[in-house]
Amino acid sequence: MPPSASSEARSAEDYELQTPLLKQEGLATSQHESDQEQYDFIAQQGPSRPTNTPSRRSILLGVALVVAIAIVGGTVAGLAKSDAKAKRYFGPPPTIFAAHKVTPGPAELLTSAAPARSYKQALRPDLRYLTSDSFNGWTGHVLAAFSLIYLAQVTQRVAILPSFQDHFHYGYSMIQLDLLFDMERYRQERGALFVNWADVKPLDGSHEHTDWDQIGCYRGPNEFEGGTSYLNHSLDRTIWHLSRPSQFPNSLEAMILWDYDETTRLTQTAAFAKQFGYTQPENILGSQLLCYGNIWAMAPASALARGWNYFSGNKPGQQQSEYGGMSGVLDPARSGMWPEWFEVGQYIDFTPKVWEIAVSCVKRTLQVKRVPTNLVTVHLRRGDFKDWCPTGHNCVPAIDRYAEPVNELLQASPAGTIVLVTTDEKDDQEFLSSVDELGWYRIDHGALGTADVLRAEYGDNALWADAAIDQAILSLGMHFVGTADSQVSIISELRVATWNGGKTRLVKRPSHRQR
Repeated sequence: MPPSASSEARSAEDYELQTPLLKQEGLATSQHESDQEQYDFIAQQGPSRPTNTPSRRSILLGVALVVAIAIVGGTVAGLAKSDAKAKRYFGPPPTIFAAHKVTPGPAELLTSAAPARSYKQALRPDLRYLTSDSFNGWTGHVLAAFSLIYLAQVTQRVAILPSFQDHFHYGYSMIQLDLLFDMERYRQERGALFVNWADVKPLDGSHEHTDWDQIGCYRGPNEFEGGTSYLNHSLDRTIWHLSRPSQFPNSLEAMILWDYDETTRLTQTAAFAKQFGYTQPENILGSQLLCYGNIWAMAPASALARGWNYFSGNKPGQQQSEYGGMSGVLDPARSGMWPEWFEVGQYIDFTPKVWEIAVSCVKRTLQVKRVPTNLVTVHLRRGDFKDWCPTGHNCVPAIDRYAEPVNELLQASPAGTIVLVTTDEKDDQEFLSSVDELGWYRIDHGALGTADVLRAEYGDNALWADAAIDQAILSLGMHFVGTADSQVSIISELRVATWNGGKTRLVKRPSHRQR
């Protein structure tokens, strides 16, 4: 039998949460109740009175500031401890910035004509914008959006986030990032400047309500240049394969210099167009709207110089090969990798509705009233890894490959720690039974009726929400074990490591060559 799921349960007073709490009893939430089950908000203190003599209030504020710094310092230091205790709130750490002012949103960052028939009518002439399209599954879309926001921040631009589409996994529906992530909270807490393409031009698959705009985009840092959303915004995109003048032309720094060195960029673009007889779209004749191809998996030059690369591509006769690993990324000696996560992604939380449904799934699976503190979460990626496998057998890790790192983490965890599993495996009953036989708890969305809940809440976008629910569940772990090469495992590993100070492990797939 599995260990008692009621052991080490979180009490209501244990929470130090930053957004309206998911009520522990049932699915309902309320932002207006003031009992212990609400998230506490960090009180933002105003400036002290201007005076030459320290007032009692200023002294108290000074003491509070010292205490706050000590707490933050202790939290950061705690991340390095091997026996780091899980945080006592769901989601990312509290922001270190005080939101004294309202951060501009679409109403301020675009003209009053937005959303407009043409992006030219929607963009303010006094602002600079950065955009890219996205081609990937849910997690790849998300990571590319983090990269876009980060690159916009360091180049002093407003990010225009693409709409998401993935026919293979989620059907023909299209969503915005804020459907499943609390982007307004992120905007206000971090002062981030971004809008969605749907704020600029509406989604218009029939092209009846929008005009066609030509948009030129420079090559991004990886080979995935295809996009899935621009056509539905009546954007006719072309990719311009100009080499950025740098020893590491695909590095973050090369892209920043490409932006700021306007003379070089415009001169090389004009020469390229003349050489090949291309017509330059209006946006690349200037600097108001800069566009790149897919900018997923950016890396700074310092990382590239040391040989680190996340994606190595598909080699003939072999499975997709990815290397680098979060153990290397989180190693202080390799600081600077995944800047988009540490500067942007770690501060972006799921929406309260996603948390509400995710927590309900966990409580019903464990048959508890409160989410236990001591959890090891496990992601068993199988689905399309089996489909992509060239040999058709021995394509994914056996369950005992996961059991080894899980048991290692359990030995370093308090007694009664629970193992909670999510998996995309639906058909292999023998495998699912082998998971259950280990005494691990498995989220069974079929038995929980999650699909009906998601359809009622999200309609045609329910499949997108399903992916977010599992990721929210995985982020609850005090430690985490996932599947190598899976972006879901990679981002879950990052969340557990940075949100909870947890240890993480990735299990590699068998290596194959065609015979």
